[in-house]
Amino acid sequence: MIKVILDDGTVEVLATNLFNNTDYPHDVFKELYFARWGIETKYDTIKNQLQLEAFSGQKVITIMQDFFITFFLSNLQEIIAKPCQSQLIRINRDRKGNYKINRNIAFGMMKNRIVEIFMIYNPEKILESLEALFIQHIEPIRPNRKYAHKRITVKARSKYQALTNYKRAI
Repeated sequence: MIKVILDDGTVEVLATNLFNNTDYPHDVFKELYFARWGIETKYDTIKNQLQLEAFSGQKVITIMQDFFITFFLSNLQEIIAKPCQSQLIRINRDRKGNYKINRNIAFGMMKNRIVEIFMIYNPEKILESLEALFIQHIEPIRPNRKYAHKRITVKARSKYQALTNYKRAI
């Protein structure tokens, strides 16, 4: 267990199996603690925006289908958004701050076009239109924002409830 003091004075206790102090000094763990943030935001996207835990049925095959399609949609959105990076770089040059694609809106745009991508003879046209729509809906990147963690009491898990501050895309 390693005690890390954050910038706001909060004490975090981290568990690790890296015992060699010469290879892994204690002061490295604070930086590593924040390096995991990209992974945490991906979990947030999958659990909240794509609502991974809201299964459409109770049978094992249904749950497996929902699980795999959720990751498929997440990966497909990233693949479609990748060619937009060069346009985003050009857009960011002309603006005060940096912008990124609004994922929630991107998922909402994909939901009605996903079947067409696989059913129509010329899917490139749909992919190009999705890229254009993704670029139209961008949001600012706000680096170094820090908010105090608010503990929310968890209600009984009888029905799935998304505790989000945005409108559902799917």
